[in-house]
Amino acid sequence: MRLAAYHIPPTVSIAEVETRSYGEVTLETAVVSPALLAEVVGHLDRARDRIAKRTGREIVEILADVFSRWQRRDDPFRQAAEAALPAVTRFSRPMVAHGLDLLLEGYRPEAFDILLREMGGEEALEGFTTFGSHGRRAFGPALTMHILAGNILGVGLPGLVAATILGSPSLVKTASADPLFPALWAASVARRDPEIGEALAVLWWGGGRQDLEATAFDRAEVVIAYGSDRTIHELKGRVRGRFLGHGHRISFGAMGREALSNPEEVAEKAAYDASLFDQQGCLSPHLFYVEEGSEVTPREFAGLLASAMERWAKRLPPGAPTQEEALAVRRFRAGYEAQEVAGKDVALFTSSERLDWTVIYEADPTFTPTCLMRTVLVKPVPDLSEVGGLLQSWRPYLQAAGVAVAPDRIEILAAQLGEAGVGRVCPIGKMQAPPLTWHQDGRNLFQGMLRWVDLET
Repeated sequence: MRLAAYHIPPTVSIAEVETRSYGEVTLETAVVSPALLAEVVGHLDRARDRIAKRTGREIVEILADVFSRWQRRDDPFRQAAEAALPAVTRFSRPMVAHGLDLLLEGYRPEAFDILLREMGGEEALEGFTTFGSHGRRAFGPALTMHILAGNILGVGLPGLVAATILGSPSLVKTASADPLFPALWAASVARRDPEIGEALAVLWWGGGRQDLEATAFDRAEVVIAYGSDRTIHELKGRVRGRFLGHGHRISFGAMGREALSNPEEVAEKAAYDASLFDQQGCLSPHLFYVEEGSEVTPREFAGLLASAMERWAKRLPPGAPTQEEALAVRRFRAGYEAQEVAGKDVALFTSSERLDWTVIYEADPTFTPTCLMRTVLVKPVPDLSEVGGLLQSWRPYLQAAGVAVAPDRIEILAAQLGEAGVGRVCPIGKMQAPPLTWHQDGRNLFQGMLRWVDLET
């Protein structure tokens, strides 16, 4: 199977392509030179004049239709993604199919309606609106650059969608871990509406190409980047325009004693959150705090969680780990095995085959990130109100908390977790399915992208 892992406007010619093989899948990527990139950026600049005439509502309807087509199993782009992404990303075929379903569920028409309201209404992009005693109007970026990571499917897609709605052309630099999905998505937009498709360019080049990045950074009004903290820090120092960086983040879960009246159901949902995308995303939980005082002890809950992890490993099999990932899991397990032998209050539950999953009960409530690859900790706390204090040293990195508590406790707990630095609180079992309008890293999706002009008369 041979696929193009790039998307450029049809008027731009690619002089040379190179291939990358993933077993039976071969991807073609464009060989990007400063001259080619400058030509692409110039075309995107001209495309902006055309899509600026389109209303936000019109673009939203087109994008909603694109996502609706992707939800159909007979869609050619969906079929190409399901056939090739397992080899490219190392996720299993069931995981890719399920992950696409989960991703696309968040882009239904009603989600786009909420997104427009979050932006302030499409009228703000089409002319001056009255705000108090003066008028104001919003403008999208002249060019938005997206630097993506490839740890899970669809990373960066919300920002790409937002830029398109704002009438901002997008230059996308894909990750080596997944150069394909963004290119397929852009091509599917071009199929539905060629004019909007011409405002999208998706390319891959190796890291460290400062000659290429200088060309892009010189023209991009906004740069949205995903990656390690080191990568984000390094990029931020070289970007001239506005920079929206998304670095390392960690998530966790918290279960109230009253929610454990049905512990098997809670364990099933928790295992699902920890198994999705092989725990590679910023919304993947590293550990679960379990409140003491229910009929099920935290150690017993760890056993139930382990059984649920085994079931999910059969439904959504994990991908094959790299040698480095496998070594990290073995080392993590070995460290706790040594503690168990030494008489510490620790219990290990491990997969029956390979390194599919690991659950570790540890009495010490200290917040401890894991080595990932479906490796989770279960830790007891006398009361969930104590969790916020345990998060203090990890405040800059906190992303989401999946919780299972009674309705009358949720707002109090959410306020405590928010005070501790958590940006999103959601039901357990929903951690990997944030709404399109969620405030990633505590920011409004449009906050750093829109430029406002005030009119005083």
